[in-house]
Amino acid sequence: MNDRLFILESTIASIQDIGRYGFEHYGFSTNGALDQFAYKMSNALLGNSLETPAIEVTAFNFSFKSNVDISICVTGALAVVEVDDEARPQWETFILKKGQKLRISKIRSGMRVYINVAGGVNVPYIHGSASYDGMVDIGTKLSKGDTLALNEDPKGYIRSRLQIPDEEIPKYKSPWKINVCHGPDVDIFKHHIKFFEEVKFRVSLESDNIGIRLEKCRLTKFSLQQTLSRGIIPGAIEITPHGQPIILHRGRGGTIGYPVIACISSTDLDLAGQMRPHDIVQFKFISPNKAIEMYRRRETYIHQIRDKSLELNDISTKGVV
Repeated sequence: MNDRLFILESTIASIQDIGRYGFEHYGFSTNGALDQFAYKMSNALLGNSLETPAIEVTAFNFSFKSNVDISICVTGALAVVEVDDEARPQWETFILKKGQKLRISKIRSGMRVYINVAGGVNVPYIHGSASYDGMVDIGTKLSKGDTLALNEDPKGYIRSRLQIPDEEIPKYKSPWKINVCHGPDVDIFKHHIKFFEEVKFRVSLESDNIGIRLEKCRLTKFSLQQTLSRGIIPGAIEITPHGQPIILHRGRGGTIGYPVIACISSTDLDLAGQMRPHDIVQFKFISPNKAIEMYRRRETYIHQIRDKSLELNDISTKGVV
C-alpha cells in the first residue's frame, strides 16, 4: 500500500477510536478518544464508520503531509489549522492535495484536536481497538518521522464539502458547566451536595486521561468512610480522604476504593476531556433520565450527519470503512 501520511511534527499525538471494551478485568482501560463527540463527528462528516480510528492531538503543534489527494476533517479544541500556511476550517471537510502540509498549532479553548481522513488509516488493532494506551504501551503513538498507511477506498479519498452549523459545535471554554448524576455513595455526602454544586473548582496541573484532579476548594468536615474496592465507570468523581475531587476519565483503572459523590453524564464527559489546567469547573446535578435523553439526542444527530454525508457522496453503507 503506497498511499500514506507522513508525520512532520508531533509532541503528544496518538491514534484513538471508540475505545477498548471487555478487557478491564485483565487490566486494560477503556481509553479511546477523550472527546467522543468531536471524534465521532469527524468520521460522520467524512462518511466513515463512526468507529474509524482518528489522530488525537493534545495541546501541542502537529503536522503531516500526504502523497495523495485526500479529504480531511479537523474537529475538537479551537486551533489554528493551516494547509501550506493558508487557513482551513474546523468541523468541516476540505481537501488536502498531494504534497501539501497540514499543520495544527495554537490549540486553545480546549485541549484536544481530532484529525480524520476519508477512508481512515490502516493501523493495528489490539483486543478490538486501535486506541493507544500509554499505561501498557499498546496502540499507536505518533512521532516525527512516522508514517500512516491509508485504507484502500473503492470510492476514492475525496468527499464533498460538508459542515455542521455553528450552534452545534461544542463551546470549549472555562468556566465549564458540567452535568452530573448522583453517585453510588451520595448518602455519605448528604451534607456536601449543595456545596459541591455551588463551589468553583480549578483543574490541577496534575491531570491526565486517567484522572482530572480538582483543587482550590475541597469538601471540609468530611469523614472518610470505608468502601470496598469495586468496578467504576469513566466519569465517576471520587473524593479522596482530604476532600479533593478527582474525575476518573477513560484511562482510569477498573476498580476504585474511594467513595463516589457523582458521575458525569456521557455527553459532558467529552467536555471534561477538553479541560485545561487552571480552568474553572462547576457541577450541576441532573436526573439519569435527563442524561439519557441528552445522550440519545446527540447520538441521533451524529448519525444524521453521517447519513447526509453518505447520501451526498453516494457511498453505499455496504463496505464503508
